[in-house]
Amino acid sequence: MNYDYQQTEFSKSLMAGLFAGLIATLANLAYDFFYRDVTGFPLSQIINVPIIIMASTLLLVIAGLIFYVFHHYIRKGSIVYRIIFLLLTGLCIYLAMHVQRSPDPVLANEFNWLLSGVVLILGLSATFYIPYLFDHDKIFN
Repeated sequence: MNYDYQQTEFSKSLMAGLFAGLIATLANLAYDFFYRDVTGFPLSQIINVPIIIMASTLLLVIAGLIFYVFHHYIRKGSIVYRIIFLLLTGLCIYLAMHVQRSPDPVLANEFNWLLSGVVLILGLSATFYIPYLFDHDKIFN
């Protein structure tokens, strides 16, 4: 059977967000595993495997939909999207470094670095993977 059809911008954006979410999920799981292995960070009530899987996928699907809005309705929307998400990533990393997770300063610092790494992976995936995958939709078709 031949399923040759043109995808809409909306479906390409949605699929780019989903595929970027899967890539970011794997990267975040690897980062979480290696970070905890190296540092011995014991706290896992907030950042754990189910949360990483759901949050990474959901947030990047939403970012894919936001990309659609920027790309479809704003002239040079892809560039504006990248600038905004890069700035948003920087802001979120700054805020992540100031979260007080534990009264123990060592655990608080380790949590800040774990959270910052997860945010960095999500932010860079949203900033660069989604526009790339949107333009190269043959990767997930």
